[in-house]
Amino acid sequence: MFFRDRSQRGFTLLEVLISLLILLIGLLGIAVLMLRGQRASFEAYQRQQALAMAQEMVEKIRANQGAAASYVTGTTEDANLPGGGARFSAYQSLSTDGKCLTATCTPVQVAQNDVARWDGVLRGASETKDAAANRVGGIISARGCIEQPDATQPLFWVSVAWQGEGDTGAPPATASTCGAGLYGAETRRRLVTLNLTTCQLVGGACS
Repeated sequence: MFFRDRSQRGFTLLEVLISLLILLIGLLGIAVLMLRGQRASFEAYQRQQALAMAQEMVEKIRANQGAAASYVTGTTEDANLPGGGARFSAYQSLSTDGKCLTATCTPVQVAQNDVARWDGVLRGASETKDAAANRVGGIISARGCIEQPDATQPLFWVSVAWQGEGDTGAPPATASTCGAGLYGAETRRRLVTLNLTTCQLVGGACS
C-alpha cells in the first residue's frame, strides 16, 4: 500500500485564509499610518502658509507705522474679517487712483488697501482653480485679524486662523479670538499670532 509523506502535503484552505487575514491587517495598519502622515504633512503646510501670510501683514504695518492703528480689524466682524472677501471685493471695484496705482495715497489709504489685498490673499484669490472653479492650494477657510490689545500701547497682534483637518487642543483662552466660532468646535480652529511693536507717535512722527 502507498502512503503519502505527511511532510509534503500542501496548505489547507483554512491556513491560506488565516495568512490572508494577517496580511490584510498589516496592510490596513500601513494605510492608516500613511493617512496620518499625509494629514500631519498637510497641517504643517497650512501652518507654514498661515505664518507667511501673517508675516506679510507684519511687514506692511512696519513699513507704514504712522498709520498702524488704521490696520486694526478686530475679531468680531466675522463677515468682514480679512479672508471673508468683503474688503477684497470692495478693493477690486476701486479706480486706479483709489488703488494708489496712478495717484499718491495717504498713509491711512495705504493701510486700508493693504488690508483689502490681504483679504484677497487669505481668501485664495491668487490660487489656481480646478475644473469646478474651486480655489486650490491655499489653506482652509483662512481668516485674518489685526488687534491692538491696549490702545495706549503700540503693540499689535496679527493673527491668521483656519480650519484644521481634525480635532486637537483648542487655542488657549489668552490667545486671540480670531476666527472663533467659524469652524464649529474650537478644537478644529488653528491659530498663529505674531506680535508687532511699532514706534510711538509724537507730534505725528515716530520716535
